[in-house]
Amino acid sequence: MTWIIIAALIVVFIIGYRILTSDTRKAIDSLAHLLKVKPMLVESMIQEMGSRNSQTFIRVLNNGYTEEMHQAAYLLFIYLTFIKQADDHQIALWRETLMRAGLSPELHAEHTEAALFYFAELDIDAFELAQFRRAYNERFNQDAIANG
Repeated sequence: MTWIIIAALIVVFIIGYRILTSDTRKAIDSLAHLLKVKPMLVESMIQEMGSRNSQTFIRVLNNGYTEEMHQAAYLLFIYLTFIKQADDHQIALWRETLMRAGLSPELHAEHTEAALFYFAELDIDAFELAQFRRAYNERFNQDAIANG
């Protein structure tokens, strides 16, 4: 009888956990699916945002609008190439990931502004991020800049 009660409590706990985290999992899975990456990378980024900004991010992603999903992809790009590891190999790898997802590889000011908002707790230097954007676009996207 004790085992039945314990098993019932475990089932209730698991179901409750799944319901409480369904929005987060949905947001993470949808972005990971768009970019064809492991959800762990998106989870890592969300943890770095802090509690308030991560909740805002999850709410925005769960609205289901394509533009917000694309903005989130650029946030992940900035997170992985500017905040975590800013080397040429990493940048080229994630640039290809953006292009595979059908997104432009060019970074715009609105992408860096969103990164400054969502990663506010990390105290990112706005000037350094703008320099990164400029250097990245000059080095990796010369054709897009010349034609656009």
